Amino acid sequence: MKKAVVLSVVAGFVASAVSMSAAANDAEGAYLGTGFGWNNYSELGDIGSATKSSTPAAQVFGGYTFNEYVGAEAGYSWLGNARVNGDRFKAHGINLSVLPSYPLTDDLTLLGEVGVMRWKADNEATNTDDHGTSPIFGAGLAYRVNDPVDLQLRYRHIDGIGDAKTGESDSNNVMFNVVYYPDRTSEVAPVAAPAPEPVAAPAPAPQPVEETKTFTLTSDVLFDFNKATLKPAGVTALSQLYNQIQTLEMNDKNIVVYGYTDRIGSDGYNLKLSQERAKTVSSFLTAKGLSATRITAVGRGEADPVSPASCNAVKAKKDLIVCLAPDRRVNVEVKGSKKVIVK
Repeated sequence: MKKAVVLSVVAGFVASAVSMSAAANDAEGAYLGTGFGWNNYSELGDIGSATKSSTPAAQVFGGYTFNEYVGAEAGYSWLGNARVNGDRFKAHGINLSVLPSYPLTDDLTLLGEVGVMRWKADNEATNTDDHGTSPIFGAGLAYRVNDPVDLQLRYRHIDGIGDAKTGESDSNNVMFNVVYYPDRTSEVAPVAAPAPEPVAAPAPAPQPVEETKTFTLTSDVLFDFNKATLKPAGVTALSQLYNQIQTLEMNDKNIVVYGYTDRIGSDGYNLKLSQERAKTVSSFLTAKGLSATRITAVGRGEADPVSPASCNAVKAKKDLIVCLAPDRRVNVEVKGSKKVIVK
């Protein structure tokens, strides 16, 4: 019955966090997680003869990250069964915590934790149990596997589990967690449509005229940030582009694929990445059926930026990546001839 009450409280915090994400407009939002690891009751020797002070432990939790620097979390932790004087010393509890964080890279984040735990401890050697509240301090690392999933390795110190009746011990545990963000997705922009063809004026006879069509695709649709491998959404976008190129009424089509990056990173690295992305797009179009002898891939690096000047004032890396999204693009230029009527 008591465990059911604990789980009901945790479920209430999780439900509140999920409802907050529905109205949120940020890159993180609500999350759910579970973890398994190892807990050590570090002061059982003061209670009695501690034959087993380290034990498996587990937890479930939910929370909300307000931005890349701070979040809040509620959870339930089973701290495991130790042995004192041959009998069990066990504890579990619910916690409320604030989680400061600092992004080390695009995918790796340093975590902290400050909070409180409402615990229940049982000492079967003395046939006693008690409840209490203790502070929590913790640290860890989170690795972003993909949009919805993070992996975490976290250490937590709980200062004082138990009291004068049951005996008291600090708790130190290390947990490996899997965290799920149901609403965290990368923004996908649609493929830009080609400009409408100009209407040619009537002329006595058709004449061959050189024509150029340029298609612009955002790199964030085609590739993950800092990658040159096509995403599923990129495959769909390039398939649509191939169909559009095929419908162009041009003879002897020649195609140049220009890859661009934003200004984050070194010039040399950005040039190399833009070349790899342009080559990926040209190889895809060739595989679809366009002639390889008529497609050229060119990397332009961070040349010709199109993002607004206001991006210069953006400091946070994640916000800057979003602001510079227009610079990360691939232009596909199609040149050919068609007969039009000219005066």
